[in-house]
Amino acid sequence: MSTELILKIATGALVAGLLAVAAWWARKHPNRSKEYPEQVRLPKVVPFIGWLFLGFGLLMGLVSFAYAPSPLGSRITAVAIFLAGLAFVLMYRNWYVAPRAHEVAFRTVLGKEHVVPYGDIAHYRVQVMKGQPILTVKSVHGAKLSLNIRTFDVAHLMTAIDFHKVTGHWPARADEVGGGPAAEKYPSGN
Repeated sequence: MSTELILKIATGALVAGLLAVAAWWARKHPNRSKEYPEQVRLPKVVPFIGWLFLGFGLLMGLVSFAYAPSPLGSRITAVAIFLAGLAFVLMYRNWYVAPRAHEVAFRTVLGKEHVVPYGDIAHYRVQVMKGQPILTVKSVHGAKLSLNIRTFDVAHLMTAIDFHKVTGHWPARADEVGGGPAAEKYPSGN
């Protein structure tokens, strides 16, 4: 074996190992919002990639637009890289999921917020895409949530889905009796 081949194999193994460790760490330490700890956000690598693309696109744009004989393709590429970086940063800023005991709240990549009570779920499906289980939930009002259930902890939602599979109906909210925060909303009737 040549030294060049050994270096290529070692570099590939190192990169694959680093990616595996980063993925494991991101699953073990979900990125929670500081203001609202129930909200789980996208991994921190998403804004890192976004800012990297923004910086590279900006530098490439400055060079391609300032240099007069530059080809049109380099200008288009610079704008596309800059817009891709902007999309990554906005995607990270907007998206979150907050699974709760009786509902799941989430915000889409475009910033639209939804709260789907488990009783309003019209359709759900778990499918394997590239070895990862992806849960897709659609509400009766048209809201759609798709996420990797290995990356994001949606134990409450999965418990409600299992309950629906067994009983044929969704779990009902329990009335809060006594000194709970919703005691005035849901009186016990006694």
